[in-house]
Amino acid sequence: MSLDAVLVSLRDPDDPMAAHELHCFERFTGLPLRVVQATAGALGEAELEADLLLFGGSGAYSVLDPHDWVRKMLDFLVVVAERGVPAWGSCFGYQGLALALGGRVVRDDGLARLGAYEVDRSAAAAEDPVFGVLPERFRTQFGHHDHVVELPSGVSLLAESPSPLAEGPPRFEAFRVDGSRFWAAQFHPELTSELTLSRFEHYKDHYDHDAYDQVVERIAGWKDTGEVQRLLPAMVELAREVKTRRKG
Repeated sequence: MSLDAVLVSLRDPDDPMAAHELHCFERFTGLPLRVVQATAGALGEAELEADLLLFGGSGAYSVLDPHDWVRKMLDFLVVVAERGVPAWGSCFGYQGLALALGGRVVRDDGLARLGAYEVDRSAAAAEDPVFGVLPERFRTQFGHHDHVVELPSGVSLLAESPSPLAEGPPRFEAFRVDGSRFWAAQFHPELTSELTLSRFEHYKDHYDHDAYDQVVERIAGWKDTGEVQRLLPAMVELAREVKTRRKG
């Protein structure tokens, strides 16, 4: 069964990483994706009729930016959740969904992460149709400065990781909107160490030059197990099931 799957690009069209991100999502969903530019304010009813929506990262922007397209995108995320459209959000998509639903996002460059870190699946995730495909602990790629520090109400926490602060609470890493079909994560299931490294080479001027070797080791110094890459196929399977039920 074919799916109308849409990648909502949160990058400028001339950003070389826009094409890179499309390649990554197509590789791990196994689907040809239709791209819609959120930065051009192109989101509307046609996208809400899609079988699957994917929201990725945004190298040049923050969900806290005052740009008009960012505000419109946040409003669109709420509508996607209300409509029950099968949807996934990575990084910016995760932060935007949390903020749009009433959570709190802050920028803290001192806690920025780039590279592979371990994440723990929550107890609630064990029976989740998407996160249930993951082991209790897995390693995945990150790349962000903004952080979700308070989850909105009406969501279920699916993954977390230890705080970098001695007395700090765990970091929120993923959630699902209750009663909807919208999942989101701070990490990138569409990236491997090789793909993250190529993205870092493009954005390296945004990071501490003195830590270059350390970041490269953090990205590439572990073996990809493919565990986290199970998430996007699980989303595709869910979208197929939803479409089948609607047709039936």
